[in-house]
Amino acid sequence: MAEIEITDNFKKEEYNNFLLNNPYASVFQTLEMAEVYKRYADTEPLILVAKNGNSREIEAALLAKKIREKKGYLESLSLHSTIRGGPVFRDTKNGARAASLLLQKYDNMAKDWGPLYTRIYPLFDTPQLIPAYIENNYEYGGWNNYIINLKRPVEEIWRGINEANRKNIKKASNEIVIEEVTEKILIPDFYELIAQNYASKGQPLEGIEYFQNAFEILSPNMAKFFMAKIKDEYVAARLVLTYKGVVYDWHTGALEKYVSLKPNNLLVWHILKWGAENGYHTFDFGGGGEPRQYLEGWVEFKRRFGGKLVSYGRYTKVHQEKKLYVAKKGFQYYKKLKFTQK
Repeated sequence: MAEIEITDNFKKEEYNNFLLNNPYASVFQTLEMAEVYKRYADTEPLILVAKNGNSREIEAALLAKKIREKKGYLESLSLHSTIRGGPVFRDTKNGARAASLLLQKYDNMAKDWGPLYTRIYPLFDTPQLIPAYIENNYEYGGWNNYIINLKRPVEEIWRGINEANRKNIKKASNEIVIEEVTEKILIPDFYELIAQNYASKGQPLEGIEYFQNAFEILSPNMAKFFMAKIKDEYVAARLVLTYKGVVYDWHTGALEKYVSLKPNNLLVWHILKWGAENGYHTFDFGGGGEPRQYLEGWVEFKRRFGGKLVSYGRYTKVHQEKKLYVAKKGFQYYKKLKFTQK
């Protein structure tokens, strides 16, 4: 069997060709996505490829995103990494072996790179990689998603949506207009809607520069920014990514006072219809939570669009156990203090 070389030295063209010809590639493993991470102060990309020692062809590749949620003395306790849709690998025994060696190299580098843990989110059904996860001590956890087939008549997609949801969408369409953001000047309005959603859930969110970078680098060919408007006011927003026939749901938000008018429902339907009419074959809802979250409202919202439930799981490896323990305890104390002071 050929020797495998792990390196971060590769030509842009060979990397792009590897992804374009690989059925397991996604937008989250592209060089364009890496550039979005690179330009933002609190995220950092790491790209590694595994090359065949004989042919020099890429056998596997991964793009990891390191995220810093705190600054100053808390920085080292807030670092973590995600590998979404990776590693990408040739569907051969050598490709799977290369993916395992790639993770091994990544784990060694992660010790100096700084994340407390890494979490991998597979976007395809790839049981071929399970041995690689096991060999490198990545722990499996349940993680669902919803996938909608767009390669069919729009009328059929519509009929697959929950009846009550269809009524909400019809009602919303009477007073809400959907617009695509085509000018960077509107990104602050777009971001404000997304930020309010994350703040209401107590979830961290990258700064506006991150979304400005995404607009500059990915739009219009790899990203679409949509907003819902009532009269002269923007009330909801949704950002989707597009790559190789797939529309990926990425970020969403809405003004709380307008949620009852169902702008998010109309936005999703608009995107499904747009995707089907523009040659896309799949809509990926971007995650459906852990199995225990099946009945939560945000999961139910996605389920009502009639997609297929898939469970590819997620895989986590802790790189710095002591620091992660301190970080968790500190975060629990912070939350308790925060709510006590309200």
